[in-house]
Amino acid sequence: MEEPKTPPADEPVKTEAVGSDIPDIPEDELHEGPRKWWTRQNALFVGFFALVILSVAGFYIQRGIVQGYEHRGDRYLDQKDYDRALKYFLKAARHDPQNPRVVFSVGKALLALGRDHEALQAFRSSFRLGGANAELYLYMGFVENRIGRPYQAELFFTHALKIDRKLFAAHRELGMLRLKESDPAGAESHLSQAQKGYAFDKDPELYRILAETRMRLLLYEPAAETLTVVVKGSPGDAKAEEALRKARREIELEDLYRRIR
Repeated sequence: MEEPKTPPADEPVKTEAVGSDIPDIPEDELHEGPRKWWTRQNALFVGFFALVILSVAGFYIQRGIVQGYEHRGDRYLDQKDYDRALKYFLKAARHDPQNPRVVFSVGKALLALGRDHEALQAFRSSFRLGGANAELYLYMGFVENRIGRPYQAELFFTHALKIDRKLFAAHRELGMLRLKESDPAGAESHLSQAQKGYAFDKDPELYRILAETRMRLLLYEPAAETLTVVVKGSPGDAKAEEALRKARREIELEDLYRRIR
């Protein structure tokens, strides 16, 4: 039996290379594909995120600009500087023309300036943009009344009160309209509600008209209450003092009549 031959000690052992058919690829190229894909993903994500941030930032910047103009306009409106108020409300409207609140403010400034028909157009635009609320109906009633359409005004005041029963300005306007329509009972009902929202020093005319209406309706006790406020708020008002004396006499006569019946 032949023994296996071994190579001489000084001759290297020949071994067959494993996987010799796979070419050598530099290590950096082995990862180039995934790295490029990951880079593209990062770029897309960062770009999208940046767009979102810019959009949100732009929205808040825009809103801040509009609110700044609104605040200035409101301040000038309170100061009765209606020209400046209109100027800033128009600036706000140019930045946000679809904002019903801003368009409504433009209408209020126009109404204060006596530009009634323009104000009505602004209020209608605010309504179309979704700004329908009690205050908008109130102002639409104001302008309709001023341009000589009391029936339309009455409808708007009524709509306003359906939304907010404590809108005292609407009660006041409806009361005045009822007086013009020779409906003192309806006028008294609305004017008595309006009185709850106005102190005498804020609207002395309201108290005087309410007192006169109550006297016409022979409502002497509530008339005396209102006249007492008028006399206290305007000392020396001879007409109010005389009306108060008459109301008190009538109350005394009513009490006497009840006792002798």
